[in-house]
Amino acid sequence: MLNQPAPAPTSDENATVSVAPTPLAEIDPGLVMTCCANCGAQMIDRKCKMICECGYFLSCSDYY
Repeated sequence: MLNQPAPAPTSDENATVSVAPTPLAEIDPGLVMTCCANCGAQMIDRKCKMICECGYFLSCSDYY
């Protein structure tokens, strides 16, 4: 009973999920610029800084 082989994986366990990339023409550069480099969340524009909820920020000299 201890030396029984493991059951063969089913086809569902071997399936990979593929996600189609977004065409470059559809990506908004302004949206990419406001994305946090630390956590990926959307940053908030406050005066001359872009601030994220995780604490990451960019000053105006960083993103202009």
